[in-house]
This record gives sequence, structure tokens and C-alpha cells, in this order.
Amino acid sequence: MKHTIYRLLAGMTLAWLCTTPITSVQAASTARFVNLETPFRCAVKHFGDLDIATTLALGPNDFQLTFFDKMDDLPRYEVNGLSFTKRPIDEALQHLVDEAGITVYTEDGYYPAMNADAVYGELGEVVADLAAAGDIFYRYDAARRELYLSRQGRFELQLPANRMVMLAMLDALRGAGIKNLRPDWKMNTILMSLTRPEKATVEQLIASVVQDGYLLLADAQVYAATPKASGSNWQRIVRKYGAGRVYSANNGLIGKVLAIGNQRPAQEFMAALESEFTLAPVSQGVAIVPNGWKMRFNIGQCSVRDDMASLSVLLHTWIRSPEKVETDITLDSQSGEMGSFNTVSAIDDELIIIGVPMNKNSSDELFATLKLRLIRLVKEK
Repeated sequence: MKHTIYRLLAGMTLAWLCTTPITSVQAASTARFVNLETPFRCAVKHFGDLDIATTLALGPNDFQLTFFDKMDDLPRYEVNGLSFTKRPIDEALQHLVDEAGITVYTEDGYYPAMNADAVYGELGEVVADLAAAGDIFYRYDAARRELYLSRQGRFELQLPANRMVMLAMLDALRGAGIKNLRPDWKMNTILMSLTRPEKATVEQLIASVVQDGYLLLADAQVYAATPKASGSNWQRIVRKYGAGRVYSANNGLIGKVLAIGNQRPAQEFMAALESEFTLAPVSQGVAIVPNGWKMRFNIGQCSVRDDMASLSVLLHTWIRSPEKVETDITLDSQSGEMGSFNTVSAIDDELIIIGVPMNKNSSDELFATLKLRLIRLVKEK
């Protein structure tokens, strides 16, 4: 069949390209490390002194997911009683469109066999239903009379003209397991290749974000805390800062997470620990997550220490009320999980993570601060 010939020709072209002689070998380029997100995430100052709550208006086209590739309408033929048994969808579709003079091409390997019994309707509707049943996408080129099948389709997500929302969706999509994301920071779009199940996940995420309307932004500051003496003690630091100004203290598998008010910010807590520890900046960055969804932010990309290059934070948040937010926080590095915590705090509280060992070869502990801010999305009337 024609789709089989298509695969062979593609393979022959690839083989010819691979046998082209290479006349010189150049040093590996660093171009592949260029990342437009990292400088912005690492420069917290770009966000300025945002209010605890920020409201953003959504336009009519915001959060629209559309098929990216050009799609022509199939000819208007009627299908009367299509039936087949244990036939791959590419073969079934080729049989269906033969009379219309259309050739089917596949962009993947072989497809599993499927059945159909007495299918009626317009050709375009039948092809769409069969493609959905076979978990594939299709594109039709009317000028060439060619129908292309693929397990992945390219989709574009239109977002508001706001960098915080763009970062939030990138984080949430990656947290949901969606890869190969291509953001366009000028057009405020994200291009992605999706399977049918992945498309359903993205649509669920979009519906959740639009309906719920809340995002949480976390400013993260990470330090290495080196004890000044063997008897350095966090309890003395809490007493010096003021135990009554610490709203909660929750244990993790290792370490502890404290919640303090923004009237006594983390800088004052850091001043209280100067008698016990020496602080050295490790990393800083911004993470944004939609309410109820997970996100993973590789904060190690902003690190000033090579041994912390793999540091990442996984956040999972739930807004329990207009004043309260529950957050699961997991710190990961190349050597494994460094610590995990669950905390319930006010939106305007600051979270402080203490007592997490940096590595096995030193007495340094990780000291991190998280400042949460609420972003509310509102549809324009």
C-alpha cells in the first residue's frame, strides 16, 4: 500500500543523509543549552514587589487549544454501512477513501487492528470518529488528495499576554508529564506535540485553570547554612526571632518547615540565625502552579554552585479557602529526595525550610524561603 512505500522512501532518504561524508569535526556547540526561561526565572526582581493578590483579565481567545497544522476539509461523500473486522486503521481508512481518489500515508509504525460495524455518515465525520477510536490524528491535503495519519498531533495553546501565566502553564504541563513544549514569548503561545491521551490531560488542565481561576506564585530563595560551632542549634534561633511569631512548624522526613508572617519577613529570621550559622546564597527562582496541580521547577538551573545543579522543587498546592493554602513541597537532587513537607498556611505567610543536609560530606544544611502570592484569572465581560 502507499503508506508502506512512504515509510520505505523516508528510510532511504535518511540512509542517504547518514552516508554523506563529514569532512571536519568541530567542537560541540553550547547553543543547545540556550534557555529563554532560565534568566527570567532566576531574576526574581523582574516580578518586583507584587501584591499578595494580583488579578489578571482573560480575553476571549485566551487558553484556546487549537490544531496547529493546516487542515483541509475532506470531500463530502456519504458512507453507507462501512464494516470491517481486525483491520489496522490505516488499511481501513485507505479502503474507505479509495473511491474518492485519496491516498493514505502514515507517520508511525503499524497500528493495532480494530473493528467497525455498519458505520454511516459523512466522510469527514466517519474519518474523525475512526481516528478518535484508534487514538490517532489525521491531516488532509486537498490539493494533493493525501490523508496523513499520526499518533501525535501538533497543538497550539494561546495564553494571556502575561509572563507569569506562561510560566505557570509550562510548569503545570511539565508536572503533568507533557514534554517537547515550545513557548513563543512574543506571541504568548505554547506549541506542543500530543497523543490523544495527552491532549485529554491538557484539556483537563486548561478547563481546571479557567474554571478555578487561581494560580500560586512562589519566590524561592535557597542558601547553604554552615554551623559556626558544633553546638549550633535551631531552637535558639527560633527563641531569638520570637517563638510567638512562628505560626506553625511541621516536620518532614528530614528537616522542618516553618510558617511566619509577612510582617516579620524571612530576612529578619535570617538575621536571627547569624549567631549560629553562616549563610551563603545557592539559588533563587520563581515557581508558579495552578491550584490543585503539580509542578516541578529545576531551581538548580539558577544555582551558583555546581553541586546543586540538579536541585529541583516539586510543589502541589490546594487553595482551601480565600485565606488558607495547603502545600506539598518536595526537594530533589541528583542523589535523591532531600526532604518533603506538608504545610497549611495563610496566603500571605512566608515558608522557611530548615535542617535539610546539603550532602553527606559536609555539615552544611539547606535553608530555603518560599513566599507565596496569589494570581486570580478573571474572564473579561
